[in-house]
Amino acid sequence: MPEYQQLRDNQWLTSSGRTELGRSLYADLLQGFQFSVCQTPEAFEAALDVRRRVYKGSCGYDVPVPDGYDHRSWLLLAENAASAEPVGTMRVTPRSAGRLEAEEYFSLPPRLRSPRTVEMSRFAIVPGRPKVDRLPTAVSLGLFKLMMRFVTERLGAAHVVMCAREERIWTFEWLRFQRTGIVARYAILGNVEHELLTMDLGNRLHDRGDLGLAEFLFDTEHPEIKLPAIQPGLGPTVETMGQSFLLAMSA
Repeated sequence: MPEYQQLRDNQWLTSSGRTELGRSLYADLLQGFQFSVCQTPEAFEAALDVRRRVYKGSCGYDVPVPDGYDHRSWLLLAENAASAEPVGTMRVTPRSAGRLEAEEYFSLPPRLRSPRTVEMSRFAIVPGRPKVDRLPTAVSLGLFKLMMRFVTERLGAAHVVMCAREERIWTFEWLRFQRTGIVARYAILGNVEHELLTMDLGNRLHDRGDLGLAEFLFDTEHPEIKLPAIQPGLGPTVETMGQSFLLAMSA
């Protein structure tokens, strides 16, 4: 993200991500939403429905939903707090449960071939509506903050990996990911080139770029983020997924 030179709530923002009065740009960003790790069949299916709408609908990808990784992953869900309408999702897959989807296309550097590596994927946000233009930013940052807290505080992960198209890499660099220079065509997502990005969770670069963002992501509590009390089990049950799960696993 560039240095902030915009007006929000009639206050100019500084490059630290704070208003002139010292209030963080991100303080109230998540209001109106809630973010959780799916722990019920209904929540898991709601997250998958968001993915279907975005990946198969808006993006036009010919991907199975669910796929062969969902049964050994956690799904994160963003909802409208007032209506409980699902508005976004993300998937977290631990390498401790098997090879990652990224490894179908990339050879991971040795330091990432570890049970303490997790993959972030299937990031999907429903298209915004008129007069709700903050939805993509709020939902994106809320899901990302939940992911960060979940993998560090409940999984004890050391690294996060993800794959991104060239035009989207700057966004994830802003979110503290780093480029590897390792590029491959991601067949399942339109055969478009993606680069492998990584985050070292022991070195989250607090001192670089937007300090307000670093504070928001790593140092502050938000009641909208619902972290499970203990690490939940991986994936859904077969009953949760129904016939669609069985078909995906047999494909």
